[in-house]
Amino acid sequence: MTKTSPDARRPRELRPAGRATRSAIEDAARSLFAERGFDGASVRAIAAAAGVDPALVIRHFGSKEALFLRTVDTSLGIGTVLDGPLETVGRRLVAYFLDPRRPVIRQRYVALAQAAHHDQVREEMIRHTAETYVAPLTPRLSGPNPELRVALAVAQLGGLLNLLFLQRDPIVTAADPEVVISTYGDAIQRLLTPPLAAEPDAR
Repeated sequence: MTKTSPDARRPRELRPAGRATRSAIEDAARSLFAERGFDGASVRAIAAAAGVDPALVIRHFGSKEALFLRTVDTSLGIGTVLDGPLETVGRRLVAYFLDPRRPVIRQRYVALAQAAHHDQVREEMIRHTAETYVAPLTPRLSGPNPELRVALAVAQLGGLLNLLFLQRDPIVTAADPEVVISTYGDAIQRLLTPPLAAEPDAR
């Protein structure tokens, strides 16, 4: 486990100069993580962009992972997409991530995926899945294993994002977005609201 510095634990107690330094580091990190991803944004590069010594980055935040979680929105802004009719949430989720007006979504997802092998980031992603998807959707589902079905739907969505944003699979990236939304959205939907089994023929 990474040791947290005193400054990282108590940012509000910093003097004005310390708060300004911390703010400059956060601004630089936010920009570089979005531009280069987690792996491409080194502590040294962040420090240079902020105009500070690299040691100050660790002093204020404890680790690169902690700084990443401080400056990157791990929620991907998905909360409001889950509002509305449950019967169409699958298509709404896919449409949200395919929307070309949201390039920042791709940047955030790539940065998160690159950092997911770090304990701090992985734990945050698990927490996010539980709070953003599982908690609000599970009570709305009927049938067996609702919590598991939500988790599997999130996993299914992650597979699409991996093909789109990391692998950039040409079959998926070149496909008609509306076809992807309907086809993949309906596949996710079947986990959340599975079709009722046909009643046996009484004849």
